[in-house]
Amino acid sequence: MAQKELCSFTFVLIILIALTGCATTLQSYQPKDPEELRIKELFLKWENTWNSRDVLGHLSLWNENAQIMYGSNRQIASKKEYAGILPERMRAFPSFSVGIPNIKVSGNKAEVSFYFPMGNIQIAATFYLTKENNIWSIMSWKY
Repeated sequence: MAQKELCSFTFVLIILIALTGCATTLQSYQPKDPEELRIKELFLKWENTWNSRDVLGHLSLWNENAQIMYGSNRQIASKKEYAGILPERMRAFPSFSVGIPNIKVSGNKAEVSFYFPMGNIQIAATFYLTKENNIWSIMSWKY
C-alpha cells in the first residue's frame, strides 16, 4: 500500500512541477524567433507603461497613423486624439498583466491576441502591428 501511495504522490508532484513550468503571462512567454521577441518586448513596454501611468511612453508604442479603439462603445481616435484621452483612461483602469500571446507575423505585419484583466473581467484583445524601419508599432486593436 505504501508503494502505491508513494507512486501517486510522485505522479502528482511531477504534474504540479510541469504545470508551474508552463507560461501563463507575457513575461514568461518564450518567443519562437527574433521577430516574436521584438513583439514580446513591445507588449512588455505596453504593459509596463500602462501600469506605471507613463502616458508618453505608452503613446510611443502606437504608430503615428494608428486608429485607437477606446471605451465601452468602442470609439476610434487618432493618436493625437488619444493623447488627450489616455491620462483619464489610465486613472480609471487598474494595473494588469498581459496573458500568453498568440503572435502571427506575415512580412511587415503582425496580429497579436491575448487576454488581460480589466477590473473584474478578462478582456480578449487583438492588436494589429506594422514594422517600419525595423521597428514594430501598434496600428490598431479590437476587444
